[in-house]
Amino acid sequence: MSVSKKTVLGFINGNQEAISKVYFEYKNLMYFVIANYITSQNDADDVFSEAFTKALENKSKIKDTNNLKSYLCSIAKNEAINYLKKEKQIIALDTIDEMYGEDDLHNALLNDIEPLLSNKETIIVYYRAVFDYSWSEIVELTGIPESTARRIYTNVKERLRKDLL
Repeated sequence: MSVSKKTVLGFINGNQEAISKVYFEYKNLMYFVIANYITSQNDADDVFSEAFTKALENKSKIKDTNNLKSYLCSIAKNEAINYLKKEKQIIALDTIDEMYGEDDLHNALLNDIEPLLSNKETIIVYYRAVFDYSWSEIVELTGIPESTARRIYTNVKERLRKDLL
């Protein structure tokens, strides 16, 4: 689920309740983005804290209330890459982009459909379609029962077929 437009506006205006709602709604998705770049849980936790803090500091830059999810994912990705640069764990951004398929046609499609998906659906689709994780790996990473994850994935595919065709 995404947060309401009212919650996004509250987040932008610094309303503490709205900030909490945004935090709890998007923390797993932001952490997922970061964890795709940083394998150490402690480092990923630190980068997540920095990313959410940066999102709060720059919340007034949000112009389109429909793009909060993308905004937070972009900050998470950029903070992860900045961390890797700072720690000299990254040689070139092109390598990361190739590794995670940023130039891949499939990722262009995923970027187009991401606004249509909930956070949980996004995570499952990325794990399965982009990273080709097995169902048991997805269960281990998300804590979602395999039957539920499979059902979510199947429902997303069916919904997208109807919406996009």
